[in-house]
Amino acid sequence: MKTTKKRKNLSLLKIAIIAALGGAAGYMAFAVPDAVQSMVPVVETVSAEICQYRPTVTAKGTIVKKEEQWFAVVAVNEADISLIEKGQTVQLSGAALMEGEYSGRVTGMGENAYTLTANTAALPETVVDVTVAIEKGDTGMLRAGYSVTAQLITGDERTLTMLPYTAIAQDEISEYVYVLEKGISVRRNIETGIELSDKTEILSGITVEDRVLIYPEQVTENNYYRHKS
Repeated sequence: MKTTKKRKNLSLLKIAIIAALGGAAGYMAFAVPDAVQSMVPVVETVSAEICQYRPTVTAKGTIVKKEEQWFAVVAVNEADISLIEKGQTVQLSGAALMEGEYSGRVTGMGENAYTLTANTAALPETVVDVTVAIEKGDTGMLRAGYSVTAQLITGDERTLTMLPYTAIAQDEISEYVYVLEKGISVRRNIETGIELSDKTEILSGITVEDRVLIYPEQVTENNYYRHKS
């Protein structure tokens, strides 16, 4: 039953397209019937997003004072410690620190790792203390023991081409998307890179001009679709 219905729908669609093309050529002039248009599934599409990205490592800790110098000592997960180097720029924020007002540089790393006490929201993790000398900000407002969150900048800023995860599928061949070309869904194999919370970098396979269909698991390759207005 499903096969018969699909063939009927496609046949009506082909008739309508032929009629429309014939009209454009001067043989016949009438619009594609609404009944035929309604048979073409409606889809949502997105375009690749261009954004600036700078790799960072996030760590939490406390403010301390040694003689006249203020520091932030933060616990970096063992999986990220290899990314940390002396001299790296660090942005600091916290409940008592205005975001964007305080920054510094990495001045040292602990020689030993230790297990950070777990709380109700997370499992225990192995960390290494990283010391950040505070170079910018009103130190007169700081107090030893304040909590602090550090964004340790581990690389240069880059321009990325990004797509949401909802537009990407994967099979045994590769990751891929569907692109709408002249109303037809066309598969494009892609290569991905950096992954963020809700989207991932696209290294190859599409351009910013492409209209990419979301929810590819609901799409049939080489089928007709209408873009949702």
